[in-house]
Amino acid sequence: MIEQMSNRLKKMTNLIIVAMVFWSAMANAAEWQLNTDIRERYQTFNNFNFNRDIDSNHQEFDSRLYLRAKADWGNGLKVFLQPQAVLIRNHTALNGTQTLSQVDLLQAYLQYDVGHFAVRLGRQQLVYGDQRLLGHLGWKDVARTFDGIKGMYTSGAVNIDVFAVHPADIEAMTPTSVNPHGQSLVTWEDRRLIGAYGTYTIAPKGGVDAYFINWHHNQHAVVGQGRNMHTFGARLFGQWQGIDAVAEAVFQSGAWLNTAGTHIAQRASAYMIRAGYTFPVWNTRLGVEYDYSPGDDKSNPSVHKNFVFPFHTNHMHYGEMDFFSWANMQDVRLSLKTSPMKALMFMADIHWLSLTEARGDWLNVVGTKPVFAGAPYYKESRAGTEFDLKLVYRPETVQGLKLVALYGLFNPGAAVAERNGGIADSVRFGYVFGQYAF
Repeated sequence: MIEQMSNRLKKMTNLIIVAMVFWSAMANAAEWQLNTDIRERYQTFNNFNFNRDIDSNHQEFDSRLYLRAKADWGNGLKVFLQPQAVLIRNHTALNGTQTLSQVDLLQAYLQYDVGHFAVRLGRQQLVYGDQRLLGHLGWKDVARTFDGIKGMYTSGAVNIDVFAVHPADIEAMTPTSVNPHGQSLVTWEDRRLIGAYGTYTIAPKGGVDAYFINWHHNQHAVVGQGRNMHTFGARLFGQWQGIDAVAEAVFQSGAWLNTAGTHIAQRASAYMIRAGYTFPVWNTRLGVEYDYSPGDDKSNPSVHKNFVFPFHTNHMHYGEMDFFSWANMQDVRLSLKTSPMKALMFMADIHWLSLTEARGDWLNVVGTKPVFAGAPYYKESRAGTEFDLKLVYRPETVQGLKLVALYGLFNPGAAVAERNGGIADSVRFGYVFGQYAF
């Protein structure tokens, strides 16, 4: 019954999206607010296999165009449309140069507001908290979005969202060595996401979040067949006289069904705490953060203990190089952010990264693909140290323009040498991009 309802919801939302586009094109009753966002980005990955003798270097040039249109039609009815176009040119020694392109609707929804309540129906993004669980991947060229319905309630200090969605069928393009040169990272069909996210504001810049998310894959899903997972947690946040702090704890239960038809219990958790102080000189913030998640040593095949993410943005939290997710990991992070002039911001992060369970899988940013698969004879847990330096420049003479440059260096630890035949060469990553919104 639930699966049939989910399929009906998918069909209904797809029809609504088509109707909205037609209706919006024909409507003249409201004044539209239009804006455009253009981004050009170059990035390079060097030595991501930790072995300088094997050419695994990767260069990429990306172009992205967002168009946004919104209107208030009165009587509480609003509409928002956001088409996007992406062009990616990718080069590696193994595959040569590949070009991928895509045009689709990133967001397209109707919203109805009445009193303290609102309902949003159609294609939409879900962004909550620090985006460790649900985020839009705005830094990525093909961002994450969902088809479905969301109800919203706001009254005083209380804000509650309830949603029932499935990931939109937008391909997350990635190069492949065979034709066609480009395929979906994940098949989103046969999945659904149901949840609630609430915030209680205790002070103007402080409060508590509480949430519950059910992530379900049916037996036809290409990835995660038979997965029915419950994620629930809480997040505390606050600011006071230059001090900021955040703490979050999240837990998972539920079950998997493996290819042999055996049920596997999901028992996982993850934790973080972050604090910082902002000095008035150059608006300089110094911060420290600790991220931790118990790993799975694979001693009990009937229990899966690695934390699995619904739709995260780990990229911004555990290092720009994407070597880690919030699973089987410990990360001690020191950060600096300062603005020596109004238009210029400098950021620096140092991550000391290690595995909680040396015998478990070392999972990358996606949280499912191992950088190195686990083995019972592994003993080393020190993964390495990552340095990330970033400059952001917003010229005052050109409103809407942002220029960003990043350089990252990863110095591998003993865990890399143990898993990579004694080879543990440094890794480098960099990007520059210009973004103009008008």
